[in-house]
Amino acid sequence: MANTGTTVEELLALAIGHVNAGQRERARALCTHALVAFAPHPAVHQLLALLELQQGAVAQSRQHAAVSLALRPDHVPTLAVAADAACAAGDLPAALHTLERIVALAPGHIEAWFQLALLRQDVHDLAGAAQALHEVLRLDPERADAQVNLGIVLQESGRMDEAMRAYGRAYRLREDSFGRIAHALATPKVGCLWLSLDDLRDVLRTV
Repeated sequence: MANTGTTVEELLALAIGHVNAGQRERARALCTHALVAFAPHPAVHQLLALLELQQGAVAQSRQHAAVSLALRPDHVPTLAVAADAACAAGDLPAALHTLERIVALAPGHIEAWFQLALLRQDVHDLAGAAQALHEVLRLDPERADAQVNLGIVLQESGRMDEAMRAYGRAYRLREDSFGRIAHALATPKVGCLWLSLDDLRDVLRTV
């Protein structure tokens, strides 16, 4: 599989090439060979964590991510894989902790902030979810999906005036966000019933 004298870096480069070519099994085989032939390498374990996650082998993915992070604790891309694997395993506390590490290390990581907002909303930390969404919008004011989610979080918090303003910003950024907005506003617990969707559109254009 590899010539004598091949380095772990060369094997890793070959494996990445196979990943880019859609040959994941060949990439996995090279990574496995690298683990046998060389000392544990954080990038090899990171790539295996990603490959296992893509195949649905969540437990194995988490194991590889853990080994990689033990060798390279503050590596943001590996932390992102670990967060995804924790989410896939339904381990929300671990996913939240990992995402919080990511945004502490890389405050400009928009997708980590967005994922963090979604998870905080899932565990009913509405204030934390709103804070994370504000960070997303500070970094990218054009994120209509973040405005919709902010509206939902504010609505669930009972702050309907602020929620409507967030929905209005989302609609003006992207009119195709209307379906999600209308659905959120129709939620029986805290929503509003609009008899005319055209009236709702008019409100969203001006609120």
